[in-house]
Amino acid sequence: MKKQFLIIGLGRFGASIARTLSKAGHSVIGVDQSEDRIQRVAAEINDAIKCNATDAEILESLSIRDFDATIVAIGEKYIQNSILVTLILKEKGSKKIIAKAGTQTQGRVLSKVGADVIVYPEKDMGERVAKNLISTNVLDFLEIGPEISIIEIITPKLMVGQNLIELNLRHKFGITIIAVKNNRNEIKSPPDINYRFQPDDVVTLIGENRQLRKLGFIE
Repeated sequence: MKKQFLIIGLGRFGASIARTLSKAGHSVIGVDQSEDRIQRVAAEINDAIKCNATDAEILESLSIRDFDATIVAIGEKYIQNSILVTLILKEKGSKKIIAKAGTQTQGRVLSKVGADVIVYPEKDMGERVAKNLISTNVLDFLEIGPEISIIEIITPKLMVGQNLIELNLRHKFGITIIAVKNNRNEIKSPPDINYRFQPDDVVTLIGENRQLRKLGFIE
């Protein structure tokens, strides 16, 4: 199911989320005050807007309530702006607010003003490495929310010899195949619908954790 996301702050963290969600087929609007950051992602997402997100009128003009989630990815050194933006989003009726924090204290403050989910990039990276170490097939693992993850995995047995149409993972399980890399290091993103997955391919997927576990993609 295609969803709509608003990402406020297009630094390394915000831009990475924006590109990943866009590649997975979702609608993504990005906001930042920097023209350079806007230009870096403008061609890869639905729209990139240069503006000051602490302006309540500007945020309201973006139809906040229409987005399935808003990610506040402003740098930690501008925590005051993150707090203000989170507060405005809450007041304007944002469905779900995911906010980036650098410390537990910042996280607690963001939660108090309305953030539904707090993301700690450095802490999450540590957990990501640990999960990679204990999983046999998963090459890379990134949780982009409490229930949704992006994984890079060697082709599971159930996918070998099948194509996208035959697998129908998106319709059956809500799992989207973002990219596939073959043994010649050629990357197709998204893969051709008629491509038949090989045993040594590296496949990048996004989906709900419960569905990824159900299929045995993660533990």
